[in-house]
Amino acid sequence: MEDNLTTYKGVRIDDTAEWRLAVYITETGMSAYLKNTENPLEPVATLFEEQWQQDETALLRNIETAVYDHPQLLDDFSTEIVICSPRAMWVPEVLAGDYEEQTNLYNKVYKAEETDVLCDTVNGMCCLYTLCPGLPAFLRRTLSGARVSCHLSVLARRFMSRGSEMPRVYADIRQGEVDFVVLDDRQMLLASTQRWHDRMDIAYHVFNMMDVYGLNPANTQVSLSGESEIKQSLVKTLREQISYVMLTMMPSAVSKTDMPLAAAVALVKNT
Repeated sequence: MEDNLTTYKGVRIDDTAEWRLAVYITETGMSAYLKNTENPLEPVATLFEEQWQQDETALLRNIETAVYDHPQLLDDFSTEIVICSPRAMWVPEVLAGDYEEQTNLYNKVYKAEETDVLCDTVNGMCCLYTLCPGLPAFLRRTLSGARVSCHLSVLARRFMSRGSEMPRVYADIRQGEVDFVVLDDRQMLLASTQRWHDRMDIAYHVFNMMDVYGLNPANTQVSLSGESEIKQSLVKTLREQISYVMLTMMPSAVSKTDMPLAAAVALVKNT
């Protein structure tokens, strides 16, 4: 048990069935978190957070190394893998009935082999995405029981579960990128990732999306999460023209952590 105490950063794991593992993978890093599903007061444990240089040719090797360097990932947890993909697209579920159709649709925008295209279904829509060649096969070999999802799918499911009488725009901000989910009640209008260099780029995206979908600034809610300084500044800017601007409520179990929002949502779902 002493080895476990070291391996799990001081968290005593008596029964892996009582814990949920969330693994978050991006082009530039990987992190993993544990949450006790039986004790909501137990703090989230960060197993590791690793960063590397963006290099498509080395990405799979970096992910493999991170997994093998942290063998606790292979234990019998209920595992959620969240892939932060810069190459995600949405299509109607009726058009993406099998792997061949999914790959054909995906390759109209991006390029990938059939074995590398992943698909999530959310309320009649399919999110097609990839990160790097060989990743799905590696995850099936090493984390065979894990549920794999795109970060946009995770956020869309979470926000769609919250009914509202007004349209909503969610923006989750990280360095250089911002994830948007736009909803009208529980109908998803958009879920995408956009780049930004200045905070006003984010404001531009918000106003542009509202214009495209005909959302009235007087009765649309905009919720911000992510980088603290940027979102606090944007609240003031957006409130000049939008009536309802606020910070996104984080799951209470992870509100004091610096976890990516999609990883936090996956970790605490149904708890």
